[in-house]
Amino acid sequence: MGIPCHRATFSVDMSNVYLLHGAGAGHESVFLQAFKHELEVLLNATVTPITLSYMKEIEKTGKKRPPPRLPKLVTEVGESIDAQAPVVLIGKSMGGRIIAELCQTHDVKVCVALGFPFYPAKKEDKHRLENLQNSNGVPYLVCQGTRDSLGAVEWVTNQVLPSNVKLHWIEGADHDFHVLKRYNRSQVLVIKELAKVSADFIANHETNS
Repeated sequence: MGIPCHRATFSVDMSNVYLLHGAGAGHESVFLQAFKHELEVLLNATVTPITLSYMKEIEKTGKKRPPPRLPKLVTEVGESIDAQAPVVLIGKSMGGRIIAELCQTHDVKVCVALGFPFYPAKKEDKHRLENLQNSNGVPYLVCQGTRDSLGAVEWVTNQVLPSNVKLHWIEGADHDFHVLKRYNRSQVLVIKELAKVSADFIANHETNS
């Protein structure tokens, strides 16, 4: 049974919890807004969203554009966070890659990835396991749908992941955590599960750090 998050004593200032968006959708997305709300209730803390510059431009102009290369994004996020302050980092998709890299330069205590993009669609040979290997031993939870086209259960479970990386599978979910009708689960329920699993992981590792 998980630790009741609202009763836990945290070693990290819980004002230092940050949420990063994915490549295609920012914090205006219904998914991220709902997840943020659920997690804040469970942690009894504010989760601070970080919007990358290219996404701000997309939201301003309404014109889609690809993100810059990962090193530039890592630098941008790194410069917005105090490198000396203990932090909890959460990332959706591409954001999960960014937070893994920040473990090398910042005092990251816990990471949570929502749908880690293990590889580009249908290109398993171009995998991104190196990002997880760069997570520097920081407790790192990956919440992944079993139907994720960027990291399906059949492929991921055959990889050797760093020992600090833990997996939580959402049965029948795709990369955006939409679940097939036959599983009889709404995305609202899926988001609640993601928030609960994330909050428990953060609480368990914070009280043990």
